[in-house]
Amino acid sequence: MSKIRGPKSNANRRNRATRRTDRLAHVPPHSLIDYAASPADLTIYLEFCNSRSVEGEKKLFDALVETIPMYGDETNIIHLRMILSVLPNDNERVNRRDVLARVVEIINDFPHIKEMNFCLDIHHYDLEQVRCASAIYGLKFPDWTFDMKVEDRDAQRILYNSRIDRQLRAAEAKALQRDS
Repeated sequence: MSKIRGPKSNANRRNRATRRTDRLAHVPPHSLIDYAASPADLTIYLEFCNSRSVEGEKKLFDALVETIPMYGDETNIIHLRMILSVLPNDNERVNRRDVLARVVEIINDFPHIKEMNFCLDIHHYDLEQVRCASAIYGLKFPDWTFDMKVEDRDAQRILYNSRIDRQLRAAEAKALQRDS
């Protein structure tokens, strides 16, 4: 006769969160990462709108890429936000597509992902500016979602085969062809 298990208690949930927090105590803090142990929720901010020097931005994203894998075994939910600056002030100091591609590669190796959301935060839609987000199509997780937040409006879901989806898929195919 099989045992019927009831819902998990709040005490068990708190204990799991405490154990996760303890296991991640050695991970250095990073300004572009937020982690909530209770739902095992990792938020990564690819923020390209600050006025950092080229070298400062390169160091920041290199440290980010080194830190993210440390959360791999303790993460179930990932929120990845790519935040771009207002167009006239936007100058690409590091290759944004490459930064996103490196983060996507790391996420693809996470073993316990149940939910994945990508949000592109822009001031207005300009294909030249958002083309760098095409690297998100390298995700191997099948059920991820893609939202676009324009200015202060609510985020809009980018649906499969929508105009923006097709444009970014084509941009990614071109980038991969150029890289090979």
